[in-house]
Amino acid sequence: MVMSTYTIEYKNPVIYNPEDRCVYEDNPNERLGEGYEYGEPIFNARRFAEVKKEKNSSDPLQITDVFYGKHGDTAKDYYSKMNKVRQTKDKSLAAAIISSKEYPLLQTSVVLGMNEENIKTGILVSQFEEITLTQLSGKYASFAHDLKWFTNLGEGDKIEPSLGGYSETTISIPKSGASVAITERARQLINGADVYSRLVNQLGIIRLQKENEQTATEIESNTSLSITGVDWGARSSGVSSNNPLDKFNEFQTTFSTKSAPANLFISKWLGFAELYQNDFIKGTGQPLLPISGAKFGETTGNFPILNGIKYVADDAISSATAGWLMASQAIKIFRGPSRAYTVTDPDAETERYVTKVHFKPKTVQPELVYRVTGITA
Repeated sequence: MVMSTYTIEYKNPVIYNPEDRCVYEDNPNERLGEGYEYGEPIFNARRFAEVKKEKNSSDPLQITDVFYGKHGDTAKDYYSKMNKVRQTKDKSLAAAIISSKEYPLLQTSVVLGMNEENIKTGILVSQFEEITLTQLSGKYASFAHDLKWFTNLGEGDKIEPSLGGYSETTISIPKSGASVAITERARQLINGADVYSRLVNQLGIIRLQKENEQTATEIESNTSLSITGVDWGARSSGVSSNNPLDKFNEFQTTFSTKSAPANLFISKWLGFAELYQNDFIKGTGQPLLPISGAKFGETTGNFPILNGIKYVADDAISSATAGWLMASQAIKIFRGPSRAYTVTDPDAETERYVTKVHFKPKTVQPELVYRVTGITA
């Protein structure tokens, strides 16, 4: 019996370094962690995002300035052709360029490096400081003082030293990922639409949605400290029943003894909307307040009365009745390298795109997070 031999081949492996925000060529066979060495740089994701936001970014050739070495030539060729497509409005040519196998590394690297910058799929992750780690585990230190100031000291009185507080949180960043695949026969049968490329791009969107959901879950895991709230939207005889001012004063009092002031309030969009339409906030008999930027259950605004607190509404929060008052430093976003590559399997006649990320939101100072219950009914 003769056994056929074949090799599973990695194509276009790239890795995103969250420390310098650059995308590099990668070797998927190398394990991440101590001793891992990044390959040749491909492009600067941070600069890529900046260019796309600039007023003159209508010129796609400007984007090629952020690519390195030979990849700059590839990008220039790609965007030159895309520019020609825009000028001639030849959609068939556009489809040919986008699905062309001449630019697979360029397309893969842009998906990996740019999704984080440009696609809006939830607003919770961006509310917290991101800590980048090259190692996938470690400890995060939090410091607090217990310093004492002595008054009315007598001549020669000895001043006893007072100490600072210290706590540490063990961090282990888990790996998550997904893949999509297409067979050779499917490529032959599907005409006029590059379904595979579309699915590859959608993986990036799904990744961001999941990271936002993970952050919401971490926020809602803080239940040990609680404040009983009031239903901001309750109404009787057409006017609001509850004045939230006393509750606002309680918020201030609660955080007056904390190591950091409250600067963030998070809930579902309904809580945000009902607070802004509370008659004690907008004025009895006044028209409804317009809520700027409100779409898809996501918006931000200044918390009424309490200067310095940002209200963030995101329907990724599962609780329909509670909100979370906190100092934003209480939660950190820990991010490690992200990998992406394509695997071809000649025996199965498939091509599979794989992406893996290391991401973890973590509460590092739980004493700075309070759940506020009953803000909606």
